[in-house]
Amino acid sequence: MGGIGSGHWHRWNSKTTIDSTNRIDIRYMRKRGFLQPNTHATLSWSRGGEPCGNINFVTHDDYLQLNFRYKEHGGEWQPMQQKIRFGYTPCHYGNSRKWFLCPRCYKRVAILASNSPLFLCRHCNELPYSSQNEDRLDRLRRKRDKLGERIFSDYDNGYGYRKTKGIHWKTFVVLRQQYSDIAQQYDRLFYNTIYRLTKLLHNTQI
Repeated sequence: MGGIGSGHWHRWNSKTTIDSTNRIDIRYMRKRGFLQPNTHATLSWSRGGEPCGNINFVTHDDYLQLNFRYKEHGGEWQPMQQKIRFGYTPCHYGNSRKWFLCPRCYKRVAILASNSPLFLCRHCNELPYSSQNEDRLDRLRRKRDKLGERIFSDYDNGYGYRKTKGIHWKTFVVLRQQYSDIAQQYDRLFYNTIYRLTKLLHNTQI
């Protein structure tokens, strides 16, 4: 059940990214009507299929009231409340759009994340995106797979043969060459990495 005492947070290590934290996204809340004044509801999170936290909130005209619990490692659960004010930008059709105002820097943002007792923006939490923690090999593999899934209907882990329906043949030929170049870069870097690791392991055993 949501409410004070049901949330679960702890301090993350330096490798934590914004994608691995509990977040509140104003776009998600807008789609579900949670930004209407006098809304009482619960936000819940899960990771790997397991629950990892939830909070109660109340929406007011100009701010969002959060209620949750927090504890440090080895500490006791402490009830917490946080008020998040709204910022506004004008829309072309005459209304205005709501944003969160980061409680620390007051910047208008769509997402606030919990990397401390409070929900703050990514910059105040010093949280990178997952892609910023990737090494070159990870980035090449992700780039290869993204393009492969786009142009091959039967793409699977570096292999694909059938052109995706709806892609013009001239476009497919160009993208397939781009895919081939990226795949070759990935393969060269992968085998060079394996070679260096094997050589290092061999030297440590001598």
